[in-house]
Amino acid sequence: MWWGTAIEAPDPGALAAFYSRLLDWPVVHEEPGTALGARVAAFQPQDNVRVLLDPAGHPFCLCRDDKG
Repeated sequence: MWWGTAIEAPDPGALAAFYSRLLDWPVVHEEPGTALGARVAAFQPQDNVRVLLDPAGHPFCLCRDDKG
């Protein structure tokens, strides 16, 4: 049985490689094709949250724990 995450993207190989490296998860199936890269989103809602866009333009957040 196949399971995992699938996201529609113009370059699925690049997107898979990006999340694989970001989360240290393996890519279990890959079609030929790719480069790691994200860009900072224009809108940043909080000082301890960084909103970025993955290679397909999907937003995701990196949160910094400022406790301690």
